Amino acid sequence: MADLVKNHTGYAGDRGLYTATFVFAMNKASYDKLPADLKKVIDNNSGVEAAAWAGRAMDGGDKVGLKKAKGKGNTIITIKNVDDWKKAAQPVVGKWIADMKAKGIDGAALVKEAKALVAKHTK
Repeated sequence: MADLVKNHTGYAGDRGLYTATFVFAMNKASYDKLPADLKKVIDNNSGVEAAAWAGRAMDGGDKVGLKKAKGKGNTIITIKNVDDWKKAAQPVVGKWIADMKAKGIDGAALVKEAKALVAKHTK
């Protein structure tokens, strides 16, 4: 990335503007056909622990990328007040909630649940 762009944006503190989602998906019928030892391998390498591992891997990659960008003399912009950015994004969130409501989906409940899950699983 440091070779492709000259400007990079980061965030002060330990929270950014987004939450990345990692999905390991498998057809249930295919999973059910697996022998118990292979199911155990999948079960032992999925869930909250696997998500935490993926998050740590992303964080580690970010550190390497930042070091390379700084080494190339690229401009690093640090957003100090993430809450202001989240506040500015609220109209987008509101529009998404309205779009979901128009489709018969309780978008407000989904946003609330997502925020609760992020809070619960954030260390």
